[in-house]
Amino acid sequence: MKSIQKILTGFVMLTLIMGVAFAGSAFAAGEVRLIQSNLYLGPYGYVGFSGQIEVQNIAPTKTVTVHYTTDNTNWYSKNASYVGPTSGSYERWDFAVSTSSLNNTNPELYGLSFIKFYLEYNVSGSTYYDNNGGSDYYNEPYSFGPSSTILSARNVLSNYGQVTSSTNFNGSVIVKNIAFAKTVKILYTTNNWSTTQTGFASYTGAANNFGTAEHWNYSFTVPSGSTVKFKIEYTVGGSTYVDDNYGATYTAT
Repeated sequence: MKSIQKILTGFVMLTLIMGVAFAGSAFAAGEVRLIQSNLYLGPYGYVGFSGQIEVQNIAPTKTVTVHYTTDNTNWYSKNASYVGPTSGSYERWDFAVSTSSLNNTNPELYGLSFIKFYLEYNVSGSTYYDNNGGSDYYNEPYSFGPSSTILSARNVLSNYGQVTSSTNFNGSVIVKNIAFAKTVKILYTTNNWSTTQTGFASYTGAANNFGTAEHWNYSFTVPSGSTVKFKIEYTVGGSTYVDDNYGATYTAT
């Protein structure tokens, strides 16, 4: 009986210790999440690592940090910066880390073959993590181009939209490769939504080595000098996902 009591007492103490150790810390259930991240390799050894994060606006004072490694041994940290509100009670925060040809900035990025990272969100005395379900996020240089992009919380994301040569509305979309059959539709207007035009983007290639995301581009003729507002609909596997810039739609001039 005394042995059983000792075992039970030890178990209770261990539980209390673990509870104290993890108090105020949790893996995120929506408090922080990665939207997308990009790894870019440019000329003269330039490397850029950037991304977008969405956090729940729990309190005004907060910090959002990206922790990353390029060798599985040494870890580095970069604070993200506030961009603006997204939808509901969420905010967007962006981060960017890069090398420089002028000095030895962020030397850990030079010659990398991969990058692993996770997110940390500190607010109101609590810490939340997004570590991709325990495996950390992973990216590597794209084998067929300078840029590799991964999507996480979003299934479709406008890369850019612009009006060039005064009459050409063109842009690029990144979608999560959920299934082979898919359509990417661009809904746009040149008269502030009095009328709506519809066009379709075309597949232009994979966005990374893993087959998890794709680039889709589009180009349409619009009246000269137009200000174009637009949003994107991505239909795949019987579902439609919308990127409308959190309800504000995008503007291209």
